[in-house]
Amino acid sequence: MKVNLDRVIKDIETLATFTSTPGNGVTRLSYTKEDRLAREYLKSEMKKFGLKVWEDGFSNLFGRREGKNPKAPVIMIGSHYDSVTNGGAFDGVAGVVAALEVLRIFEENNIHNYYPIEIIAMNAEEGHRFGVGTGVANSRALIGRFVEEELDFAKDKNGISKRQAMIEYGFTPDLDSAKRPKGSIKTFIELHVEQGPILDNNKKDIGLVENFPGIGRYKVKFQGQLKASTAPMNTRRDALVAASKFVLAVNKIAQKVGDAITGTVGELRISPNSHQLVPEFAEASVEIRVFDEEGLSKVNLYDEFEKELKVIEEETKVKIELSEVARRGYSNPTPPSHMSSKNNEIAKRICERLGYSCMVLKEGTGHDAMMMSEFTPTNMIFVPSKRGGTTHNPDEWTDYEDIKKGIDVLMYSVKELSAFEEAQQD
Repeated sequence: MKVNLDRVIKDIETLATFTSTPGNGVTRLSYTKEDRLAREYLKSEMKKFGLKVWEDGFSNLFGRREGKNPKAPVIMIGSHYDSVTNGGAFDGVAGVVAALEVLRIFEENNIHNYYPIEIIAMNAEEGHRFGVGTGVANSRALIGRFVEEELDFAKDKNGISKRQAMIEYGFTPDLDSAKRPKGSIKTFIELHVEQGPILDNNKKDIGLVENFPGIGRYKVKFQGQLKASTAPMNTRRDALVAASKFVLAVNKIAQKVGDAITGTVGELRISPNSHQLVPEFAEASVEIRVFDEEGLSKVNLYDEFEKELKVIEEETKVKIELSEVARRGYSNPTPPSHMSSKNNEIAKRICERLGYSCMVLKEGTGHDAMMMSEFTPTNMIFVPSKRGGTTHNPDEWTDYEDIKKGIDVLMYSVKELSAFEEAQQD
């Protein structure tokens, strides 16, 4: 079995042409003309080698290679093909193309699989069109974690709801039909570019993710009073001063909890943003990453934030409002997600046999695999990102030879997991 790298390059480069920003990276937002062009290309490629192609009630695109036991749970492989604005050519797409190539190779080599194998191509992982908290939508729908109200709550910058956008795209959302029954997916494997420098810095060919941190997001609004910069200090209600105190408070709280979490205020909006005026308004965005659910259970973050904000409100006379940015269907923060140790061991053996260097990555960033892990044994194969791990940017780059190695690991993993011998062990 051999990867046809020319074919892989053609797929990736062709998909990169379906962008609304030619010459400035890939912009392929969900439910757009560019999304449709990419989808039709993937459909045509799947049909070329006899896959059964269909779409579910939430716009997930599937290609199925039947197994000797059609009623057995499926091996699912794939990723997403949507992008951020002015993104790169590899994020998500590398995983979809890898899955496509694996099943081409199976067909060309007449590989017999006991378990059915399905490619999945998802078009709303980034959540870029509809904003924070709306990502990994397709995988959430697949496992029954997408909540109907988000279809109307989530709107793009033009005020178009997700429901309206999907209907205009050609889908009437049907969450019941999109949800897979428990036990219907034997395993899910996603290949992805790392989007970080660790593999490249360590000269490793393959990264095997061990777990994903859970995520909690909060917004805090600070409403002060507009004054000139000449206003006496004791008369001010400075929104930015209050926000600055909160930034320090988040750092203090996260350190107090310990290694169970990290906490970051990574975004501040200030109005007016002028050196001549005392800010009357500020908004802070907080992201919490959860590495140890048990450690986090010892503290209620929302209560901790409220306590600190009450003190800050009294000190600064600034009115403060705290809110959770919760992904629909979850309490916030979400728990950590753990990958299948059994499947990682299979991938390690394959790397050793092929002569590929690999390393276990303790944590990964958010992906569809993070959602799938609570539903079925799940794994993520990372291949190195170059240029310092630059991602979500036109300069994003992964060497094609590195993608080929990742496809090899995916291919042999799927071959082993889909075999009759594996079925006898279940």
